[in-house]
Formats: sequence, structure tokens, C-alpha cells
Amino acid sequence: MAGIELSWTTEPPTKPGTNWFKREPASRAIIVDVRVTDGQLTVWWPNEDQPVATLRASWRGPIPLSTGPGRR
Repeated sequence: MAGIELSWTTEPPTKPGTNWFKREPASRAIIVDVRVTDGQLTVWWPNEDQPVATLRASWRGPIPLSTGPGRR
């Protein structure tokens, strides 16, 4: 990912994609898939679809797709 800078922000994602996500500043980040569900952006958190606009969290992304040698 040379040349791509992904910064943490509290602004939720504005489009579907794969993002880093963490609830608390000191918590471990996880990767989540942001997708459109019933016309709104959602993530599966913790066991149901949640609108990203209602999640108080830090976001980092979207994570670009890999173009490396392992990519098919």
C-alpha cells in the first residue's frame, strides 16, 4: 500500500467497502464490511445489521483491494 494514507476518523464511511473499525480508542481494531442494506450503509455489529451513522466509533478506510501477487 505504498503511497496510500489511511487515517483514523470518527466520521462514518460514506460508501460501501472494507474498513478498519474500533469502538474505543484503546480497543483493538477489526475489519468490517460496510454495505448497503435497505437503502442505508450498515455493518454487522455485534450480531445484527447496524447503520454506520449510529455507531460511535473510529473508522479507517476504505481499505484498497490488493493488487499483489496473491491476488486472483
